[in-house]
Amino acid sequence: MTVGASCLAAALAVPVGVSTAVAAPPAVGTQVPAAEPDPPVPPEPDPDQQEQEQQPEEQQQEPEQEQQPEEQQQEPQEEQPEEEQQQEPQEEQQEQQEPQEEQQEPEGERQGVTEDEQQEVKEQAEKAPEVVKADLNQVLTDTLKIINNPNTSPSEKSQYEQIVKDISTTLNLIDDPKTSAADKALYTKSLNGVTQALKMAQDPARSAVEKAAYRDIADDIAYFTYKLQSADTSAEDKAYYKANVELLSDALIAIGKGEAEDTEDTKKVETGVGKTTDAVKAATDPKTAPKDEQDRKAVQDVLQAHSKALATAVDPDASDRERQDAQATVNALDGASDDSAYQDFLAEVKRLGAPESCVEKIESRTNDTGWPEGTLWGLSDPSCDDTVAAGVSEGGTWGPLFQCVADKPFSQCVGVARKE
Repeated sequence: MTVGASCLAAALAVPVGVSTAVAAPPAVGTQVPAAEPDPPVPPEPDPDQQEQEQQPEEQQQEPEQEQQPEEQQQEPQEEQPEEEQQQEPQEEQQEQQEPQEEQQEPEGERQGVTEDEQQEVKEQAEKAPEVVKADLNQVLTDTLKIINNPNTSPSEKSQYEQIVKDISTTLNLIDDPKTSAADKALYTKSLNGVTQALKMAQDPARSAVEKAAYRDIADDIAYFTYKLQSADTSAEDKAYYKANVELLSDALIAIGKGEAEDTEDTKKVETGVGKTTDAVKAATDPKTAPKDEQDRKAVQDVLQAHSKALATAVDPDASDRERQDAQATVNALDGASDDSAYQDFLAEVKRLGAPESCVEKIESRTNDTGWPEGTLWGLSDPSCDDTVAAGVSEGGTWGPLFQCVADKPFSQCVGVARKE
């Protein structure tokens, strides 16, 4: 999710077709190119100039008239550009219309909130579990107002529409007698987490950046819940999503219901939830997840530990010691980008001439997942291959780490990074 964690972190410091135009309309197709050049093809000269400069104009027209037979003979070659110029506005108009038509179907599928469906989801919410019912009804009312507001931006509207669609699906499953008690409890908790994130996204006291970040969090939790419900999700990934959905929802519920004190530590938890939802999604997306299975599992374990710490740090039922230990993990994630060892390593990466894409990957993964696991995840991106090779070649303080990353899964190099 985009604005995402980095935006929330910044706000709280003061978060996975070209259409081809069809044939031109009949008006273009029926024109006769040879008949129309007889009137002046070039722009008609100013009348005053025509009177004053008749002789030059006739001299200009003479070659043009002499060329007309050639133009007629070369009609397919020379008249084509003129025809294309006349077709161009209409073809551009068609090209503008066709993508809209192509997008209408996916957008319709994504929205799932026609007037009838809006009414349906409101009726579903009336039957929601009591633990979430009151807050859900309120945020749904506000969410549908935002969707129906013509001043709402298309991206915000689309995101809210998808969240409403996911909420409707989850409510159906909760109400389905075939759904097991354990799954109902899981879906209820995730629904509560989404609801609390939406409540904070719609809180007028929060900044626009914070609202967008919480909207992203709600979207991510709803997406994780969808993946839990999908038959295409592997058992291993379902277990991963389940653990993170429960823990992150616990953190959101504690914050949203005011069970956690409004302190700087709580702000770090809010920031951490945004970072972790982004990273959880990236760690299962084939385009962004670590390629080596061992690395993938190691990163997921780190992220699950972060989710647990975020939930425990704001858990009113946890012991003081448990909350302190959890807050230490939250603080480390919050300050990962300021870690002195990380800053030294990043300076070396830049000195080696790493491309901007490599630096951005390292910075993003470190911010969302921490030092050194997130940093090494970023360094494993193909855009950093030349940088790793240069680090191996030059040696130096960080040479052993570059060598380790070049030879092994990066998860085996965490200890090397900590020693440097």
